[in-house]
Amino acid sequence: MRRFRAVYQEVKTTVLPHILPEFRSRRCRSDEKAYLLRNQVPVRLMIGKKQHVPDILYIERMSYNGATPWGRAALESDMLQNPKSLYYVLYEGHMPIAFLGARLDGKDIHITNLAVVPEFQQIGAATLLLQVLKGFADEKGAASISLEVRVSNHRAKALYTKMGFLPERIKQHYYHGDGEDALEMVWPLKEKQSEEKEDVHATHV
Repeated sequence: MRRFRAVYQEVKTTVLPHILPEFRSRRCRSDEKAYLLRNQVPVRLMIGKKQHVPDILYIERMSYNGATPWGRAALESDMLQNPKSLYYVLYEGHMPIAFLGARLDGKDIHITNLAVVPEFQQIGAATLLLQVLKGFADEKGAASISLEVRVSNHRAKALYTKMGFLPERIKQHYYHGDGEDALEMVWPLKEKQSEEKEDVHATHV
């Protein structure tokens, strides 16, 4: 955790100096929700907007060994020009720790990206984001949530399976760069909505 804080402070002063102070001062408490992760760390969830792009890029760099699969231009375009896009950004204090991007496609909500910085993995951050997205899907009457995951990412596949995702098909050579295959997974929701009364806004995940 100390390493994470130190790296964030370095990135904040070198990469985001002209953006982050304004972003902090303009935060609106009305669009935040508070939660506790499994280790009792308090976090805040916000709907992602253009001013959150630097923090999303930071999360990507921390999660993907310095890479940003979705760059600034792609993120801003998706947020500003696609009315069906949705982003959640999770913070511990003022530090961004995770985000989820999704698009409403008919009756399916497709997750385009889900990333958690290493120091906050395995303590419920991704689960929280998925639960909140499911709440949104239920409100919109969506029938399913879908995503692609690397076939080698066994930890992520285990999490998605636990949440209710089912394997659909392999997409060969899906990922740019290394050409790794992707497993498409779908979380069917429609038939469960009458059975499940899960409170997605519960404090613990």
